[in-house]
Amino acid sequence: MNVTGRHAAGLLLAAIVAAAAAACGGGGTPAVGAPPASPHTTAERAATLNWLAKTNLMWTGNDFSPLDQVTTGAARAAYLAQERATTSDPAPGSRTPFQLTSLSITVPCHQGAEAVFVAYGDTDVFTLGQSVQPVALIFQRSGGAWKLAAVVNQPSGSGGVTWPALCLAGAGTTAPAVLPPAQYTATLSRALDHAAAGTPQTAAATAPFALKPFFAGPSSVTAQSATQISQDQADGVTLAERFSPTADPTLALPLAGGHGYWLIGTLTQTASYSSAAGIRTATLPDGGSLPAARPAVVHQATDTYITTYTAADPLLSAGGTVELDGFFGWPLAAIAS
Repeated sequence: MNVTGRHAAGLLLAAIVAAAAAACGGGGTPAVGAPPASPHTTAERAATLNWLAKTNLMWTGNDFSPLDQVTTGAARAAYLAQERATTSDPAPGSRTPFQLTSLSITVPCHQGAEAVFVAYGDTDVFTLGQSVQPVALIFQRSGGAWKLAAVVNQPSGSGGVTWPALCLAGAGTTAPAVLPPAQYTATLSRALDHAAAGTPQTAAATAPFALKPFFAGPSSVTAQSATQISQDQADGVTLAERFSPTADPTLALPLAGGHGYWLIGTLTQTASYSSAAGIRTATLPDGGSLPAARPAVVHQATDTYITTYTAADPLLSAGGTVELDGFFGWPLAAIAS
């Protein structure tokens, strides 16, 4: 289940940080770019395959009764939204089961009992069977069971696709970071709000996040927003985007070598369109589409998404900037009036 590109303005960072979807090797081949796998992960592997089996039950049989058994947090929100679309399809029998290959599991360094693990692999779950893509599946222990909490599309590295290397042995660092994890989503929301206005960004405006490539440059969120705002304004449509932290706490997984933390946080993203004259077509000026359930003339339209952003957060003692490196998004709701 991944964003379907229903409108062009939403989920801008997807075009920047998500690697191109590609089918990868068989089940015995580690996921491309995955960190070293942890030993003794029988329980985690079983939990991952149980998630896949329950997801296939929802997809092929319209049976969402296991939803709360295998999802929590942002993943649960995405599944609930997809449930409304999936169960409205009268012919679920035409759907084929999803696949998951190249599974590799990492249990990050942790204090106390294990509470998080990351399963890297190639799957078509989040494209609804359209293509296979590399993802990181973040599982959390909730209610005594392992549940999928978040999904991240594989980031693009300088030498190809890669995931950040996580600490695997010991308790991991507890030293303070440049950006305290508890402040991550609120700080990121403010930076994205500012960039989504389409105005040129500066290092001071985006701090503590790195300015490039996410906030400056031809493929940045700022440039994409400016283009879409201009396209809409040319046809009398106003676009405004807003980001807000969810109630889910940010995960801070220690990086290898004591180099800081991999932050995983979730936001809601809202794109609001307005037109005094009204929109009479199914397509917005920026190339996006309006929901099928709409009046003949639309004056207001709002799309809401659940999104996950990851970033490498260096230790405060080392200094530097926080580097955004991964993204996932899923539409929650679309209304037009």
